[in-house]
Amino acid sequence: MTRWLLAVLLASMILAMPLTPPAEGAAEGDVPEQLQLALSANSSEMLVTWITADHSEGGVQWGLSSTELLQSSSGTDHTYDADGWSGVIHDAAMTGLAPGTEYHYRVGDDVKGWSPVTSFTTAPDGDGNVRIGVVGDMDETDAARDVVAAMSTADLDLVLFAGDLSYAYDATRFWDEVDGDEWDQWGRIYESVSSGTPTMFAVGNHENEERDGCEGCGYEAYLNRVNMPFPQSGSDSEFWYSFNFSLFHIVVISSEQDYSYGSAQYQWLESDLAAANSDREAHPWLLALQHRPMYSSSESGHGSEIELRFSLEPLLVEHGVDIVFSGHDHDYERTFPVNATQPSQTDTSAYLDPEAPIHLVIGTGGRILYPSSSSEPDWSAQFDSTTHGYGVLELLDRDAVQFTFIDDDDEVVRDAFTIGRGKVVQPVSSTPSSSIGGFSVLLVATVAAMLVGTVYLLFWRRRTLICSRSTSEHDEVDG
Repeated sequence: MTRWLLAVLLASMILAMPLTPPAEGAAEGDVPEQLQLALSANSSEMLVTWITADHSEGGVQWGLSSTELLQSSSGTDHTYDADGWSGVIHDAAMTGLAPGTEYHYRVGDDVKGWSPVTSFTTAPDGDGNVRIGVVGDMDETDAARDVVAAMSTADLDLVLFAGDLSYAYDATRFWDEVDGDEWDQWGRIYESVSSGTPTMFAVGNHENEERDGCEGCGYEAYLNRVNMPFPQSGSDSEFWYSFNFSLFHIVVISSEQDYSYGSAQYQWLESDLAAANSDREAHPWLLALQHRPMYSSSESGHGSEIELRFSLEPLLVEHGVDIVFSGHDHDYERTFPVNATQPSQTDTSAYLDPEAPIHLVIGTGGRILYPSSSSEPDWSAQFDSTTHGYGVLELLDRDAVQFTFIDDDDEVVRDAFTIGRGKVVQPVSSTPSSSIGGFSVLLVATVAAMLVGTVYLLFWRRRTLICSRSTSEHDEVDG
């Protein structure tokens, strides 16, 4: 019996081991790597960034077929030296793109080589269906790899990243020695998403590497690696900007810089939201993206950023922002439509013309989850600190959007809601019958372990019996 229990325990441990790919190494030679797409302020353009070891030339080629890349443009390059990092960062733009069209592209040159050809699809014109992924707080963990793998097959048109990308200089990162290459490791992990889907970033607290122990670094790595179109939205800072995508106007707020009343960021946000609210015919949906949450009920996390809420929530409510995305707390949470902690429409997940924003915390991109529970305030609609995952905001039509939070392990929809203009739209089921939940997976693994243990025990008993018989026969012969 003891051997059977040991066998079951051993089998359980083997089945529970993560299938971890080899650690990311340095780039071989000088081939382009870490490809990252981003939107331009011009809907007919797509920006692409990539990294080489030391080659300072290169550009991008693109076209409608993987074998006919007939258009090209030269790139620009730059570098930085925070914590001794060396390399060359390249930027280029693909122009003259048509809406709703798949394009193939590669970056590099004939001297040092080209990246593999990959593809992206531009946003459709008008009210065609689009899917926007939302994620935050990633790191370079096994969980991050799982989230990225799930997102790369989710048919996304855009990703909104709510800050804390690589955790390059986090003081609590005890499992490796900081040597300046953590950004490269993260970039290689995220490339399966970023090379085919544009990503727009909000800055997080861990992008300030000086705060986490890299003296003199500040935001140098982040600002050099992330290329966001801030001047075109009237912003004078790379930390806050806005852009249009499909029927959405999206404002990106920095919770890490001054946002107090009268600050440069506050004045820009007030002006941008006013202009966006007067342009609802062209872009009827208004979203906000930031790192720290205005509303979070996590008991062991950071909780609500009260000063941010006090300063900026009145602007978001006044100008009719529909959804506010954030991270920072490593869990998932959705509020009801809420203003000044007062929720409305608390009896449904199909919201009809809400009068205040819905706030979403999605700090579940890969960093270790907070082992927390919710303080259960009246404004909290859903809370989950048990799984990593990502969100998908889908434009159903001009007058309806749907949001789902998806478990990265088994693609279970953990939460879903809709917002309708003038009509009620029911959300998808949050517990699809075709999906296997976490308990079921555990049950299957346990049963499998028991079967493996039983087989092992039978084999051991048979082997023991054979050996016993062989010994007996040998003794008889010797006697």
